[in-house]
Amino acid sequence: MILSIIHKVLNRILGIESYFRNERLTLRDKINKFIEELPESYRELLSEHVGNTDDWIGKLVSTRVFLTHGDRENMAVSNPYKLVQMTKKFGFMVRIFIFADCKINLNTL
Repeated sequence: MILSIIHKVLNRILGIESYFRNERLTLRDKINKFIEELPESYRELLSEHVGNTDDWIGKLVSTRVFLTHGDRENMAVSNPYKLVQMTKKFGFMVRIFIFADCKINLNTL
């Protein structure tokens, strides 16, 4: 199960990196831009569930770097339960981003 979660978080981050591939931004800036482009109500919802979004982005980036390169001393999210929760929240926001980008009315979902 843990490998499935690792693949999910890496694939979702890769999707964000690919979406913003033509912009000269760091991964942190790409994820921040992704969050800024979410509808405001979902940005607020994310803040309610993760607290400081900048810290949460930092954990995502650090975890991705560790999982990909293994060169971080401490993985930001090493607790499997917390990794699952972070992955679910991130996945939800990615889906909302895709719906909004495709101009799908989020109120009808």
